[in-house]
Amino acid sequence: MQEPLVFDGVGKIWMRDYDGTLRYIDEKINSVMFAPQFSWTKVFGGQSGYAFHLTAQDLQDVLTIELPRYSAVIAEISQGAETKTGPVEIDENEEGILGATGYAIEGIEAFGGTFVKDSDEVYLKAADGTLSKLERVASTPTIEQYAISADGVITSETGNLNKNVIVTYKWSKQGTSSNFKGTRRPKPFKFVHRFELINDRTGQPVQVQLTVYKAVGGGTLNVGAARKTPSTSTLNLEVLEPDVTPDNPEGIAATIIFVD
Repeated sequence: MQEPLVFDGVGKIWMRDYDGTLRYIDEKINSVMFAPQFSWTKVFGGQSGYAFHLTAQDLQDVLTIELPRYSAVIAEISQGAETKTGPVEIDENEEGILGATGYAIEGIEAFGGTFVKDSDEVYLKAADGTLSKLERVASTPTIEQYAISADGVITSETGNLNKNVIVTYKWSKQGTSSNFKGTRRPKPFKFVHRFELINDRTGQPVQVQLTVYKAVGGGTLNVGAARKTPSTSTLNLEVLEPDVTPDNPEGIAATIIFVD
């Protein structure tokens, strides 16, 4: 394919561990940017007779992927995160009114979790927003104290009736967590991006495949949420010099294939 093409395809991506195990596949991606680059450093002196000569630096190819979603596998691939599945604790807070029968925490039933004992804190909220912390007691609370039952009902002295309270607590449930250790190291993987372009001159489709034989997480994994805006995950990955393998006998770092 010698003539210029407009890259407006998206297609699908998949990633394999370096042992060949398929780890991730996605058909709904926002963008894939492959930026092959290398640099030369001017080294002065030497026996060349010139003021300087050029010395090639290490490979600096970069792969950037934007996905409209997040998954634990993405965190593993890009940042070497550790995925764990099991009981997890969630921090919660809510505001309510202390009635004659107290205030019943709502989040436990709403989320189907289990209340974490002794994780609760209760604050009185004044009209100006000032918070005053109450002390937890087993029973018969004073105006500066509160008691909480096993099922999450908060009571206090009658002088606090009809006052606003802020409650912070934890609840537990089975879940998945991505753990980012300070000493983490991501594992290398093979990346494939398959998509289709249209040749504007002929009107015919052109099949394209980008293959990066050995990439590793690097840079920043951007994970965020904005009001009324879909969340996106941005992966900045480093391309490594690959090993010579039966799958890649020439030890090529990356290749782009066009089939029209």
